[in-house]
Amino acid sequence: MEEITAKLEEYIRKLCDAEDDPEFGLDVNLFDTGFLDSVGSMDVIVFVEKTFGVEISQRDLTLYPMNTVNEIATIVGIKKGLC
Repeated sequence: MEEITAKLEEYIRKLCDAEDDPEFGLDVNLFDTGFLDSVGSMDVIVFVEKTFGVEISQRDLTLYPMNTVNEIATIVGIKKGLC
């Protein structure tokens, strides 16, 4: 799980141009803070699917919170059978 979280954090920090932003953290709501919008969220989903070999369905988006790096990492872990 740590590797998943680290890869997600690195990607999202670059995507959001937040490499040095002290407001960014693993439990920060990426949408409420303006780091991500709907277009950015689609970029993250495509990254997750390609990088980790999982599918994020519309149902997943409804069932699971995916607002923070840790929440997204948890869903990847569930999909990969790690959680």
